[in-house]
Amino acid sequence: MSSEPEAWGPRLAIALRAIRKARGLSAAQVAERMGMDRRNYANFEAGRGRLNLARVVGFSQVTDSDVWAILAAVLLDAPQLALGAADNKMLLAFYILLGEFVSQFGGRMRLLDTAEVVATFSGAFKSLESSVAEKETRLSADWLREGAARLGLAAPAGLNEEESS
Repeated sequence: MSSEPEAWGPRLAIALRAIRKARGLSAAQVAERMGMDRRNYANFEAGRGRLNLARVVGFSQVTDSDVWAILAAVLLDAPQLALGAADNKMLLAFYILLGEFVSQFGGRMRLLDTAEVVATFSGAFKSLESSVAEKETRLSADWLREGAARLGLAAPAGLNEEESS
């Protein structure tokens, strides 16, 4: 993982394009909503030039996505983070909670040791991992049930309403 500025442009391009396409927007539409001409927007979306925080914030506003997830995606080389958090605002929620924690504890945060912090975040991510796995199972069950119904068939054996609720 390289957090060198030269690597940011291509990473930003992947994240921005994925979000724009997921939102069903054309580059021209986003450019217009951001108040940019198409050429400048094309350069921005292509990740050309220096990372412009104001433009990333503007993009997140017009696409209703998570600015913090876009920035983290660039730094972590994880474009799927930007798209994955576009709707649930995962990193925005984290930063809001972090801000509240900082306001409450300020410099006393230094009393926490790294092992405590890692254990706490690991536990939170394990909980989210379980939630994703449960939702994936439910989506599969719903997909099978709905597909069978479209074909005029009964739901597959062992697939009852309780399993997908």
